[in-house]
Amino acid sequence: MKYTVQYLLALLFLFILNSCSESKTEAIKTYQLENTSSEALNPYLTHDNKGNAVLCWTEKNMVDSLYRLKYAVYDSLTNKFNPPITVTSSKGTKSSPESMNKVAFKSDGTVIAVYSKAFENEKSPYAGAICYSMSADKGKSWLNSQYIHSDTAHHYGRNYFDIATLKNGEIAAIWLDGRYGKADSGSAIFFDRTEKGKGFGENKLINRNTCECCRTELLSDGDGNIHIAYRSITYPQSGLGKQVRDMVYTSSSDYGKTFSKIQPVSKDNWEIEGCPHTGPSLAVNKNGAHALWFTAGGNSGLYYAHLPISAAVFNPRFSVSTNGKHPQMIALKDGSLAMVWEEVTEQTSPSNKTKSDTHDNKMKHGHSHGPTPVSRIRLNILKDAKLHKSMLITEGKQPEHHAVITSVNSGLLLAWVKENKGKVGIYYSFVKME
Repeated sequence: MKYTVQYLLALLFLFILNSCSESKTEAIKTYQLENTSSEALNPYLTHDNKGNAVLCWTEKNMVDSLYRLKYAVYDSLTNKFNPPITVTSSKGTKSSPESMNKVAFKSDGTVIAVYSKAFENEKSPYAGAICYSMSADKGKSWLNSQYIHSDTAHHYGRNYFDIATLKNGEIAAIWLDGRYGKADSGSAIFFDRTEKGKGFGENKLINRNTCECCRTELLSDGDGNIHIAYRSITYPQSGLGKQVRDMVYTSSSDYGKTFSKIQPVSKDNWEIEGCPHTGPSLAVNKNGAHALWFTAGGNSGLYYAHLPISAAVFNPRFSVSTNGKHPQMIALKDGSLAMVWEEVTEQTSPSNKTKSDTHDNKMKHGHSHGPTPVSRIRLNILKDAKLHKSMLITEGKQPEHHAVITSVNSGLLLAWVKENKGKVGIYYSFVKME
């Protein structure tokens, strides 16, 4: 494989900064999430209407072997999570690492849980629905499940959704939808939002021809703008009919009534006739919008790009990791960006299938990726488009992957999946910021 001079210089730059600023793994304390079964999977972090950090996950019930969505509020004083709350209406849910079940909070305290359910008797192994349920009493009771999508046919798939609380206190959602079938390559991406005192309403099509199994990203900023990123499918003339699956971006300044013209985050030109199973992450601050994603278009790895305020296009990408996977990113109050991902340290043998592989095979919406590699969790802080700090959160002696991140008080809260001796659980860590 040929590497450009600029790419090699970037690698040297990252190596020097990592050597100078990397924290010792021993300094970072990690904890296992308590009060869970031996199969707690697919973490997601958000905040409630009071600003408290909330962790969501999908957990297997050891009595009936069915999965349910659960969540717990983080107590920053004790560095522990309050007793978990079960979304009872989610019984029998399905999820995958790139399509986590989630909860969001309206400004009036109403909890909206969004989760996937498979149509088990359909010919397509991926046929399923995205459902939601509401609770007005802090999760003590839940309304019956409803479909988030207006089309309720049972013979195709819908998944890879994201949700966010808008500035007006309502909840927005996006998802990938297969309702157009073979008429399109991949799926279509739809948008919807709740109304005051109500659930979701009429679906709005954002675009067709999207990669059908990569995580989507939905973000609402402090000014009320909505930002969306996802992996699209295009057929450039220069590609002679080959599929290209690159990241694209759109936004709305009127709560989703209209969206801006869809534009590429970066023209990676990744020619791939399949699903990468790794979606984008967005962050917004006073300097504009920021994107972080994985691609194998050009030199494989994680890349970052910036869309400055009032700019028409994203600035050219630059590499942040050559062996990172499944990135997540948030903006901090000082304008810096916190990025977290897993990086492969060793490949397991094909005979050593892990719990997440087994789980993905059970998930009608999930996809098996083969054996899970041994990997570790890394946190980077980017300031003024330069690497400010890099630290290893875990040592990577077992498969540790699909990390998520949010801000809490004077630091960062991270959560991820750890597999060990056939068991899988969720671990977390608090990292204090200077």
